[in-house]
Amino acid sequence: MEQENDRELDHLADRVALLKNVTHGINKEVNDQHKLLENMDGSFASVGGLMSAVTDKFRAVYNDKANKRLIYGAVAVAAGLFLVWYFMLR
Repeated sequence: MEQENDRELDHLADRVALLKNVTHGINKEVNDQHKLLENMDGSFASVGGLMSAVTDKFRAVYNDKANKRLIYGAVAVAAGLFLVWYFMLR
């Protein structure tokens, strides 16, 4: 009976060690993911700042009447090229 208890204790100790290794692996993965998310947050903040600057510059260009005509012309040319491309594929 004592030998059986010793075997069960050894088996239990092995399972505890396995569980400990799994939890350490999970902890490492969580920490790595946390670092990745922190880096992405910084990247998104910098991209957000750049997009804000581009939007402000575009708004300044768009508010000028001469530039509005140029923008409308560029959009019309792009739409025309798209339509030509689309109909050539059919």
